[in-house]
Amino acid sequence: MRGNFKNIKNLSYIGAMNQPGGGRNDIPNRIKRQFFIFNMILPVLIEVIYSPILKHVFAGKKFAPEFIKVVDGLTQSTLKLWNKVKLSLLPTPAKFHYVFNMRELSRIFKGICGIRKDIINTGSTLGFKPEIFMIALWRHECERVFVDKLTNNKEKD
Repeated sequence: MRGNFKNIKNLSYIGAMNQPGGGRNDIPNRIKRQFFIFNMILPVLIEVIYSPILKHVFAGKKFAPEFIKVVDGLTQSTLKLWNKVKLSLLPTPAKFHYVFNMRELSRIFKGICGIRKDIINTGSTLGFKPEIFMIALWRHECERVFVDKLTNNKEKD
């Protein structure tokens, strides 16, 4: 007999997978029956997650009320854009990386929250109002996250 036989008790396996489709295959039912399966869906109100974060980061008396209005609208605008991208650019076997989930949202908001406050108030060296600067920053972060995944110019446009 080769090696030493070991008997392991109370061993549990944990597995995770995404929904089949877009180049991802399903696993056989004979394997699935060995697992307790549950499905986690996205939170219903994603706005409840990101809106308070932005309000906290850009709170204070340093910013004008017009700027705060723009910050309040960023979450809703990002969610609309994310849903549009997610529904129109579906993964295929050739474009298996077209998966847009909450990771993309967090990357956008992380980029927005990472800006230094003094840069916003000065409006960069070009002399933009803080509101316009924030919209340009939001657009840059959305392009950085979404457009960098795309493969052809038609989809990028």
